[in-house]
Order: sequence, then structure tokens, then C-alpha cells
Amino acid sequence: MRANFHTHNYRCGHAEGDVEDYVKEAIKEGYSEIGISDHSPLPKYHFDRMGMNELEGYLGEIREAQRKYNGKITIYKSLEIEYFEDLEDYYRELVQKLDYLLLGLHTYVVNGKLRDSWIINTDEDMINYALHMEKAMKSKLFQIAAHPDLYMSRRMTWNRAAEDAAHIICRAAAETDTVLEINANGIRKNLIYDKNPRRYMYPYKEFWEVAKQYNAGIIASSDCHEPESLNDEAMELARKFSEELGLKVIETIF
Repeated sequence: MRANFHTHNYRCGHAEGDVEDYVKEAIKEGYSEIGISDHSPLPKYHFDRMGMNELEGYLGEIREAQRKYNGKITIYKSLEIEYFEDLEDYYRELVQKLDYLLLGLHTYVVNGKLRDSWIINTDEDMINYALHMEKAMKSKLFQIAAHPDLYMSRRMTWNRAAEDAAHIICRAAAETDTVLEINANGIRKNLIYDKNPRRYMYPYKEFWEVAKQYNAGIIASSDCHEPESLNDEAMELARKFSEELGLKVIETIF
């Protein structure tokens, strides 16, 4: 069985292809399941995402694909979304319309101020990121935590704070039955180099060595932004990464 639960489309503004393009690619590649999980609109915070007025069209397009390709592949409705405590009622509304909700923590909050998860420079920033992710998972609104090791994407050194952050995240995932995602897009974006050996932007090896210590589900996802990236070399390397670390990767969240 082969599945992917992190799939975008043109509505997010930085991807190509519509829902059907990804479904066709999944069928061609022999996938049994695909979750369409574009970046969700937010009623209060504004990022480069689909607009609130596009949401029903997005869900309608997925429903049409489900009807059209019934019997050929299982298609799930999802959204990748940030977590803000003051939007929990909105998330609960979304959950009623979706098959699962994907936590994508590109932004976190410290003392009421937004912080960028791509620019984490201090030990304090890493711990704050982890605590925000822990809070999100404990809301029980999310089935998958996308690229949970994103906080290491710009850092070359694994230290005590980085490890403490990993334990906070992985412990919370185990306690809340949130699946942790090995994300192939960190491989796809670019490779960066440590002193020895070469490492990916993410997945970050040391984080996943911590994850092995917990009984949390782990899944590998493409995070594809073009149909042809669904099962590309980066996805194969993500699978190889998990195998080399001896991670027990599940194929489906259902």
C-alpha cells in the first residue's frame, strides 16, 4: 500500500496543478490513498494562502474527484493549518468538513507576538516553538504534525535545547496520538551541509533519533507542490532516511 497525506494545489499561491492533477498522478504511481491538504485560509491571520471565499470551491473540487475516481483511489479532504489558540472554534468547524486536519507550524506565538518558524536562532526560540507545538497537539484537533523538526531547518548544531525541544514535541505526539511527519520537501528544497556528514534541511536526523524513543506514529509525506513531485526522488530519499534510522513508518492514518 502507498499513500500520501500532504498534498497542495494552485490555491495556496506557491503550487501548481489542481486537485485532479494530483489524483491522476497518484493513480499513475500506484497509490491507494491520497489526502489533499492545501494551506487553509484563516479568518484573522493572513498569510500567502487560499482566500476564505475559495474554501467551499476547494472542498467541492475534492468531492468531485472522490465521485469521479471512486473505486480507483481513496481521496481524503484535509487542510494544512497554523495553530492559534483564539481560532480553536474555527478549527472545530473545519474538522466537521474534513477527514483530518494537518498541523503546519510555520508561525508560532510568544507573548502575543508572531514568530517565524523558519528563523529560529536561539535556544529560547527552539523551546518556545516546541511548547507551541505541544499546545497545538494537546488541543486534539490535529491528526498529523507536518515537518515537526522545522525548527532545525536553519541550524547547523544540535545542542541540549534542540534535544529538549524534540522531547517536548515527541512526548506530546505520543500522549495525544498525533502522527509525526517525515517531510520530503525539506529534501526537495535543497541540501545543506554540516561538517560531517551532509544533512538535509529537514528531516533532521537527531530529531528522529529522539522520536524513536516514543510510541508515536510516524509517516513519510511528499508535501508536493507540483503533481510530478508526488513520488519523486525526494520522496524516495525520505523513505530511505526512515529505513536507515530504523523508524517504524505507517502507511496510512486510517
